[in-house]
Amino acid sequence: MTVSASVREAWSGVSGTVGSLKSDRVRAVLEQQILSGQLAPGTLLPTEPELSAALGVSRTVLRDAVRALVARGLLTVRQGRGTMVAEPNDEALATAMIARLARSTLTVGDVMDARITLETLVVRLAAESGTGEDWVELERQERALVDAIAAGDEARAHDAHAAFHAGILAATHQPALVLLLNPMNTIALLTGSSSVRTGTTEDWNLDAHRAILDALRLGDADEAEAAMRRHFADLEDRPQYVGLLEQPFAEAYFGAP
Repeated sequence: MTVSASVREAWSGVSGTVGSLKSDRVRAVLEQQILSGQLAPGTLLPTEPELSAALGVSRTVLRDAVRALVARGLLTVRQGRGTMVAEPNDEALATAMIARLARSTLTVGDVMDARITLETLVVRLAAESGTGEDWVELERQERALVDAIAAGDEARAHDAHAAFHAGILAATHQPALVLLLNPMNTIALLTGSSSVRTGTTEDWNLDAHRAILDALRLGDADEAEAAMRRHFADLEDRPQYVGLLEQPFAEAYFGAP
């Protein structure tokens, strides 16, 4: 996908704009074009010499702007392929959230309190809005979790566990809610990974996941919420988890698998 003439035309006035630093002006123009869809995901930008000439700025100024947009998850730079508009993803938002939580005074317990609030609400919405297809997919993730644990593949088990909880969120059929909460869900799940001991299925609380799924299949919002609360209560009763809840978020997160 190439850059349109209208987009190129907007570049021509950037260098002459009075005000902030040139790199900030370049970043702002490219950012607006990406977020508005004028520069669609997958669009290959002109080469560095061509783009700096079109914008009327030096390569140094352009590089500063591109670095800022890469950090925001809006551009990707690939060796041998050039600079492209990135596909939308949660990585930049999740990274920003992790940085904010890590620099706060919050503990894992604080984050888990927020997770309980969100997941008990989400599971109710899922029970009311979910379909048979959602529950088939959720059961597939539960089976993947069981199989991964049995195989001793902890990385795959953590992925399946995250996918199970993400599947509950997807079953709400509220795309905006999914977009907003998916990064938070992933971060919260990773903090809990520190409490899972190697070589045992006990800490995964598999019975709780099955109880949640059974309630969702029945469309019973009250029982789904109760099952989710029992899931968290069971976790909090485990000695290794009690110690984890008191840790600063940063300490637990950066120690997670």
